[in-house]
Amino acid sequence: MQGKPVTADLALMRELNQALILNLVRQQGLISRAEIAERTRLSRSTVSAIVNELIAAERIYELKKGASRGGRRPILLGLNYRAQCAIGIELATTYLDLVITDLRAEIVFARRQPFDINVGPEAALATVQQAVEQALAASGIESHRVAGVGIGVPGPLAGTAARMIAPPIMPGWNGVVLKERFSAALPYPVIVDNDANLGALAEYRLGVGQGIRNMAYIYLSHTGIGAGLILNGAIYRGDIGSAGEIGHLTIAEDGPRCSCGSYGCLEAMAGVPRLLQQVAALTGAASLTLDELIARARQGDAVVAQVLAGAGHYLGIAVASLLNLCNPGLVVLGGPLAEAGDALLAAVRTTAERRALPITLQQCRIVAGALGAHAVALGAAGQIIQGVFSPAALETLVEQL
Repeated sequence: MQGKPVTADLALMRELNQALILNLVRQQGLISRAEIAERTRLSRSTVSAIVNELIAAERIYELKKGASRGGRRPILLGLNYRAQCAIGIELATTYLDLVITDLRAEIVFARRQPFDINVGPEAALATVQQAVEQALAASGIESHRVAGVGIGVPGPLAGTAARMIAPPIMPGWNGVVLKERFSAALPYPVIVDNDANLGALAEYRLGVGQGIRNMAYIYLSHTGIGAGLILNGAIYRGDIGSAGEIGHLTIAEDGPRCSCGSYGCLEAMAGVPRLLQQVAALTGAASLTLDELIARARQGDAVVAQVLAGAGHYLGIAVASLLNLCNPGLVVLGGPLAEAGDALLAAVRTTAERRALPITLQQCRIVAGALGAHAVALGAAGQIIQGVFSPAALETLVEQL
């Protein structure tokens, strides 16, 4: 780090030490100043100064006195999970889902509103900006408490700048650098990621994937099918950021044309639009919504069960290929279509068990997600929370070494 300004290095070290102490308080729940100094190997004066700053900022608080170890009973410190909040947004093809969470990722406010991805990026920026402002006003949360805004979108993204890569269902978005555009529109730190990646991270941290090192999350949205892959505890993005496009695996060479231009893709065979068309054709209904399809599935409708079983079969073929290729310990079905329940899930399991190598199934479960409709938005908020406890200073330090 030769040649770096001393003041910059001191500020960097202070931010790192602050993050170290915050994470320790977060992990321990309650801890004394003396134990912080012992565990971090920082001097007591450094710990005292940083703790006083964090108390003044209301990020930690003095709670109660702990047990004595021979002297005065120590005052224990706890993390104030409401000191800051994270905003998570899913920009889906037909709706915008927004949650505000505390630093535990517990939802304190949620709202969903209609949205059309076809309006293009400029209109989307204005919609997101307005949605954030309205959510803060409705929840009574002051803007200075917002740690950042995470946004999930239904398309592949390249690099940390989140540049769109030829998204099949987002006309007009190709090449748009989303992080830069959203950062200019919002007065908060911003992260942007693929919706399936964020759903995967949410289930990994908060849902059925806790304790699993390798898992696949298949996101069954209103329009498309994507996958978030967590390998060795981290999202796998591929060389250019397009990993996980499971919806464009070829399932039937003579199948219908897909939005990507190919034929017989999983998305074309088992995506929601296809299923709605099939149910309408079999029942003579003029039109059907996904909510209506799910309601009929839960009521045991025979026609819907038949269509879902067909979709589950195609999904099971894709899952079997995923098991053979990546060997995850868990496969999670999430997103709106996953709400159809066992009629879909049972068919996926049956086909996967018949087609995957037996050894890949011995330690793998295929389950529905636990987080429901807010999974992607929670994953987006979770990325902001991760940033609170793992600040950019850590990356800066690595660059300097």
